[in-house]
Parts: sequence; structure tokens; C-alpha cells
Amino acid sequence: MNELKGLEKAIGYDFKDESLLLTAVTHPTYANEHRTESYQRLEYLGDAILDFVVAEDLFARFPGADEGVLTTKRIAAVSATPLMKKARELGFEKYIKVAQHVNLDSVLGDVFEAVVAAMYLDGGMEPAKRFILTSLEEFLDVKAGARDYKSRLNEALPQAKVIYREISRSGPPHDPVFEIELEIDGEPVAKAQAGSKKKAEQKCAAIALKALKNNKTRG
Repeated sequence: MNELKGLEKAIGYDFKDESLLLTAVTHPTYANEHRTESYQRLEYLGDAILDFVVAEDLFARFPGADEGVLTTKRIAAVSATPLMKKARELGFEKYIKVAQHVNLDSVLGDVFEAVVAAMYLDGGMEPAKRFILTSLEEFLDVKAGARDYKSRLNEALPQAKVIYREISRSGPPHDPVFEIELEIDGEPVAKAQAGSKKKAEQKCAAIALKALKNNKTRG
């Protein structure tokens, strides 16, 4: 299964039983055609592991936050958009096995969950936990109660394909200016500049949230 070595490198884990990783990237269409197992059972297990690991991390990370705040943050961190974003960044789409045309963006989050379960079954909780917390750090490391526009946008559009894309970088290396464009379901909706990618992304998300609010008001 040398074709999966690149994926192992991307996720930072070498499988003892590579058949688990192969199953984790096998779409039901391919499984049905080749009479093998798809990622669906692993996805089920991975979803539960993600919920537990993220809940435990948030509980320790924000000791003053109440149950409502922690629940909101957990849902935002494990929703479809963050999982899809990280899976795309890690190049998962290059390894997914499908038997017919499938919109891979719609299954990247499922495959992320399946890979988590495969790591857990192969090496126990520690590698799975490490992968989850490393991958989702940007969605977890937000102060409780802070005005985090990206999380709020993910909560407002849980099923949407949200992409932040760097379109330019200017200024000297010690003081750069990043311009980021936000796309929602393939449509550009906002642009913003800031001294860091994260700040520019937050500005874009704030613009999108304002537009959503205005549209609801008009409606």
C-alpha cells in the first residue's frame, strides 16, 4: 500500500495495519463496486472520538466557561467546515478511493473522522488525540466569550463550504500585509487585509456575518 505513504506522512503517523487506513479512505461507491469495506463504520467511531477529545480539551482549556459556551465551541470545532478544511490542507482528496464522480468536498469531513478512528484502532487513543488536537488547534485556541467571527460563521453555516484563500502578500518580511478572500460555496463574499492571515480571515468572517444579518433583516 505504498500509495498511502504520503498520507501517513501528512498525518504524522505510520500504521502497523495499513488496511485500516485504506478502509478509512474508501468511499461507499468504490466499496460496493469492489466488494470491500467503506469508511462508514470508521466514520461513526471517529465522530464519537472527536467529540470526546475536543470536549475534554475545551473543559481543561477554559475552566471558567459554562456548559453552554463549551458546547457551542465543541460543535463549531467538529463541524463539517473545520474538518473539511484540515482534510483538504493535508491532501486527503488525493487518496480517497471512489468508483464514480463524487464531490470530494462533501466527504472530506467524513474521511477525516474515519482516519481518526483508524489511528485509534491501530495505535490507541494517544496518536488519535495528538492528531485531533494538532489539526484543530486554530478552532480550539479561542478565548471563551471572545468575538471569534470564524467560529460564529461556521455555526451560522454548518453545511457550507467555507474557504479562506490568500490572494496577495505585500510589505517587508518583518511587517507583511496579507490579503485574504473568503469564499462560501464557491462564491467570493469578502476580502480583507491584515498583518497576519488569522486576523485577515477574522475580518472576512465578520464581513460575511454582517452580510448574513442584513439579508435576514431584509427577508
